[in-house]
Amino acid sequence: MSSLGERVNVLGPQPIFERFATPPAMLAAAGRILSLMAAGDAEALAGMATAAGAAELAAVAAAVRPGVYDRHEIIATARLNYHHYVKARLYGPRAEPFTLQFRLGEESGEWRVWEAINLTGRRGAWTR
Repeated sequence: MSSLGERVNVLGPQPIFERFATPPAMLAAAGRILSLMAAGDAEALAGMATAAGAAELAAVAAAVRPGVYDRHEIIATARLNYHHYVKARLYGPRAEPFTLQFRLGEESGEWRVWEAINLTGRRGAWTR
């Protein structure tokens, strides 16, 4: 067997970074955004978006029929630096599920939407 150099560098378990805890305030903000979206409150949603994300969030909110969805579920979250991506789904008794993804980040101490996308009817890694 050939030498692999210093064996302490190649054998044994590798260190794994500790899991990052999802901030409860971010989850609360995501829940509020989903509730406002289901209710069709575009004005309150606009107040929760940054200037860059307002148009995208308004376009996604316009695709949601108000009063049709009565519950929501956060399917997945992911963190990239200080921003969190949230994939969520709205459910209603007489409607097909509505799937969306948005990116939340803190701005002036509040969680705001930086971008949003409607995933309903799309196929991809995040649309399962």
